[in-house]
Amino acid sequence: MKSVILLPYCPIPADHGGKSEMWKVLQILRGLGECTILSARTRPVGMGWSPAAIAELEQQGFRIHFREDEESRRVRPLRALGMLYAVACKALGMEKAFGHSNPYHRFAFDPQWIARHTESANLAVFVYSFWAGIPTRCPKVVCLLDVWSDFMWGGSAAETRDLKSAELVVVISQQEEERLRARGIRQTLWSPPFVEATQLPDSDRIGMVGSANAFNREGLRWFGDGIPESPIRVYGGLAAHATGAGFEVVGRYEEHLTPYRECGIVLMMTVEGMGVQIKTIEALAAGRVIVARRGAMRGIPPGRGAWIEVDTPAEMRAVARRLQRDAQERAQQMKAARAYFDEHLRVDHLRAELEAALSSVAGQAVARS
Repeated sequence: MKSVILLPYCPIPADHGGKSEMWKVLQILRGLGECTILSARTRPVGMGWSPAAIAELEQQGFRIHFREDEESRRVRPLRALGMLYAVACKALGMEKAFGHSNPYHRFAFDPQWIARHTESANLAVFVYSFWAGIPTRCPKVVCLLDVWSDFMWGGSAAETRDLKSAELVVVISQQEEERLRARGIRQTLWSPPFVEATQLPDSDRIGMVGSANAFNREGLRWFGDGIPESPIRVYGGLAAHATGAGFEVVGRYEEHLTPYRECGIVLMMTVEGMGVQIKTIEALAAGRVIVARRGAMRGIPPGRGAWIEVDTPAEMRAVARRLQRDAQERAQQMKAARAYFDEHLRVDHLRAELEAALSSVAGQAVARS
């Protein structure tokens, strides 16, 4: 099987959710046969393509073609417009202006360049919906990290039309899959982030993990002053915003298991935003006891006891302190988290499902104009 995948930027190192999802799909495509990466070295959208990164990917068998190396050297007014749009929106703090049809992403790639590379391929894969409407000469899959119309400006009409042109739309959130199906996009696959299960010993420490994005900061504000009598260990960029005696600032950590190894009780309080929070799946994979603000465990199947949901900061503090004192209840919750993970999130099952879906689409005979 020959595949082509359009990536806006370099997928390695896979140090955030978007890159991790790209790398997940890349590994499967490479396992199925030849895989060619199409991308951009520079803005618009391109970044991270160091000589070392290119060499590493080529060593693993990927072919890489860059927009800048193959397009004719001429002024592209729409692309220039997109760059001006991005600069203006950033300067004005208009973060919601980068929806599905925004010109910065929309005009970053020449559709004819992409179409040429799909002529001899069995499958074309686009990461993000921005380019979903670009015609291809082979079956097309779109991998969504977010459904932009759920949060960004611009509405859903163009997004829906473009996604319907794909033979398959892969999503990481079950709720997003349901909303897409309600819009008439029927060929979908739920494929959440791959996180390997780990057996860790019990701990009565309380922790929370998060970057400093606006959604996580809102969750921190909702929670308030922490737990002064048993300070919460805060990992990641969010630690810079965790002030007061109720928090113990940890900040950056090198190994993704560190927070879960050190803390047996993990608080989830981010309810705003899109998609799935990778930290929820990490905590379940580690068999941690989870106390979640209602709505924080979005994008995955209902817990049915695999975590404890609360409605108020006071309730979250009370439940966390109770679990801290009760080793038996912690053990029961750890067992429930592991059982949930084995049922819904086992990597071998998820990988097999995604591999089978991509292989099936690649085998479809699709007439392209």
